[in-house]
Amino acid sequence: MTPLHLTSRALIGGTLIEVAGELDIVTAAQLTAFIEREHPRPELPLVLELSALTFMDSSGLHLLIEQHHRQSVHGAGLHLAAPHERVTRALEITGVCRLLRTHATLGQAITAADLIDPHAVLHNGA
Repeated sequence: MTPLHLTSRALIGGTLIEVAGELDIVTAAQLTAFIEREHPRPELPLVLELSALTFMDSSGLHLLIEQHHRQSVHGAGLHLAAPHERVTRALEITGVCRLLRTHATLGQAITAADLIDPHAVLHNGA
């Protein structure tokens, strides 16, 4: 089992959380607690970058649905960025992909969430 590795970055107008490893019944509570700590304002958009999330079971699917609901109730969105092909397959097989906003790249997710990445702005000389 690959442990869950989580990092967060504040964006202008919301939060980006990068999720790597395996999301299952053992690690789902860890991700939930991390999201609540790093993104305490569910009225702001949340982007989960999932390119390094190599496994997700039904606990992970349930967590994504709960986070979608948490964000929606507060008028904000949950955006999934660049999910690993195994994660994409799980979302498709279960039909959860019809509920969640999934984007092929991190840039697309940030743009769709109407957020600004201050790191990108600084690197572009603006």
